Amino acid sequence: MSKPTIRLSVAERQLKSGLTLLSVHNPGAQTYACVTSLDVRIADEDPRYPGVASMVGECLDEGTSKYGALELATAVESLGAMMEGNHRGGVVMGPASQQKKATNLLREMVLQPTFPAREFKRVQAEVLTEIKAEEDDPRAVAGRLFRAKIYRDHPLGRPAHGTIKSVASLKPKQLRDAHKKWFQPGNGYIAASGPFEHEDMLDRLERAFGSFRGKAPEHVPLPELSLAPEACNVHLPMKREQVHLFLGHLGIRRTDPDFYRLSVLDHILGSGPGFTSRCSRKLRDEQGLCYSVSAGITGSAGEEPGTFTAYIGTSAEHREKAVAGFLDEIHAIRKEPPTETELQDVKDYLTGSYVFALERNSNLAAYAIRARRFGLGFDFIERYPDLIKSVTCEQVREMAEQHLHPDRLATISAGAS
Repeated sequence: MSKPTIRLSVAERQLKSGLTLLSVHNPGAQTYACVTSLDVRIADEDPRYPGVASMVGECLDEGTSKYGALELATAVESLGAMMEGNHRGGVVMGPASQQKKATNLLREMVLQPTFPAREFKRVQAEVLTEIKAEEDDPRAVAGRLFRAKIYRDHPLGRPAHGTIKSVASLKPKQLRDAHKKWFQPGNGYIAASGPFEHEDMLDRLERAFGSFRGKAPEHVPLPELSLAPEACNVHLPMKREQVHLFLGHLGIRRTDPDFYRLSVLDHILGSGPGFTSRCSRKLRDEQGLCYSVSAGITGSAGEEPGTFTAYIGTSAEHREKAVAGFLDEIHAIRKEPPTETELQDVKDYLTGSYVFALERNSNLAAYAIRARRFGLGFDFIERYPDLIKSVTCEQVREMAEQHLHPDRLATISAGAS
C-alpha cells in the first residue's frame, strides 16, 4: 500500500492583543473555512449556574448589533455558506470567492452578539426541553453521573449544558456579562484554511479582527485531578428494557507523549470500526452480549485530563456477562500484545481516515489551532502517519498496562434492573 502523502503549510501572526492568527494554505481549494477558538473555559462558570457558557454559544447567532437573527441567517445563506457558534466562538464555511463577506459575518456573530430577549427565551425553552428529555434517557442519565464520579468535586464534573434549575434561572444580561468577560483576544486563536497565500490570508484576518481589543481572561484555579483510589458501582433503576453502562476512570491530557500509541490501543480495544474493535467483534458479534459497545481513552483528552470511557448497551439479563467480558478484554490486552494483523488493520484505518478528514478546510483550520494550542508543531499533521506506523505490538500492550486500570473503574449504569 502506498504511503499517504500529507503536505501542509501553516503560518501565524501574533497580534498585540494576544490574539494569534493562523493561515493554512490549501492550494486548489474552491472553499474556505474560518474557525475562532477563544480562551473560554466552562470550568470558569459560577458553580451555581452551570450552562452559561453553553447558552452563550447557542445564542451567538440569534442577533447582533447589525443583524437580527433572520437577517444574519439570510446573509450567510446568500453566500452559499454555513455558520454556527459555540462557547469558544464559531466557524464559517463557504466558497473561497466569498471569503471577505463570510469572515466579516463570523466576526459580527462572535464579537457583537446582543442576546435579544425574544430569541433568548426561545433558545432557553429548547435547551430546557433537551435537558428534560435527557433526564428521562437512561444513557444520558448514566453518562452524566459517570462524569460526576470521575471528576468528583472538579468543575469538569458539572453538566456542561446546565441543569433545569440553572438554565431556567438565566437571563439575557447574564449571557451578555459572560460574553464580555470571557470573549477576549488574549490566548485566543483564529485560523483560516483556503487557497490564499499566507500573507494575503493573514492580512485579511487582521483587517477583520485587528480591532478586537481586550486581555487574556482570568481563569479559576483548578484543583489537581487524580485517579479514584478504588472502584465503584452504581445502578440507577429506570423503567426500560435495556441497560446503559459507562465504565472508566480518569484519562490523559492531549499533550501526553503516549497519545498516538494510545490512539492505536483505542481502536484495537473498542473505538475503531467493527472489523478492528475487539469489544465489538467479541462481545457483540460473537457472543451476542450487547447491541452496542465502545471504549477509548484519547477521544476526550484536552487541556485537562479526559476520561477512559467504555460504553455498553445491553439487557438486564446480559449485564453481568457483558461487563465481565469487557474486563476480560482489558486484562487480555494488558497481558498479551495484539497480533501483527490486528495492528496493521488499525494502522491502515487510522492513516487512511486521517487523510480523508484533511479534505475539509474546517478540519484543517481546527488542526492548526490544536497544533498551536498544545505545542504539537505545525508539522504534526505530516508526521501523524509515521507516528502511527511506528507503533509496535508490544507498545500497545505496554500502553494498556500503564494506562488502563481495571481495579479502579467506575461502573455506572441506568435502565432495567
